[in-house]
Amino acid sequence: MKLKLILLTVLITASTFAQDTEFKFSKEGLTDFIVTTYDSPAKDLYKRALDWVKDNKGNKVVSSVENEKITFQGVKENFLCSKAGGTTVCSNATYTADITFKDGKYKFAVTDIVLKDINGKISKPNLDNFLEYYDKDGNVKKYLSDAPASYEGLFNGLNKSLVLYMDKKKKAENW
Repeated sequence: MKLKLILLTVLITASTFAQDTEFKFSKEGLTDFIVTTYDSPAKDLYKRALDWVKDNKGNKVVSSVENEKITFQGVKENFLCSKAGGTTVCSNATYTADITFKDGKYKFAVTDIVLKDINGKISKPNLDNFLEYYDKDGNVKKYLSDAPASYEGLFNGLNKSLVLYMDKKKKAENW
C-alpha cells in the first residue's frame, strides 16, 4: 500500500511539473507556452532563432535581448475561416510571440493575436479563454469548426519550422 501511495505521489508531482511540448486549443484558451529541448547553448539557440525570424517572410523582430529573448510578429493569411450561409469568410491573423532561451531549451509563448476579416472587421481573441468558440453543449460551434486546427496548426507549425531551421543551421555549422 505504501508503495502505491509513493508511486501515485511521484506521478502526480511529475505531471504537475511537466511542460507542454505542443500548443493545444481548449475552452480555457491556448496553451500558455511550450518548451522545446534542443541540445545547444542559449547563445546559439538565440542566434539561430533570430536568423529564422529574419528569414521567414511575414515575420519581423519586434524586440530582442541578446542571448535571452526574441519577441517577433508575423502574419498568417486565411488563418481562421468561418462557414455560414453557404459561404466561407476568412480572417487574417497578426500574431506576436516570445521565444526565451536557456542552455539546452527554449520557451515559445504566443502573447497576442489580432484577426481581421475581408470587411476590415478586427477582433482580438482572448488567448486565455476560448469560450466564444464553443456552444452551450461544450462543442466547438459548427461554423468555427476549423478554429482548433487553425490555432494549433499555426503555432505548432511555427515551432516545427524553427526546429527544422535550427537543425539545418547546426548541420551546416558542423559539417
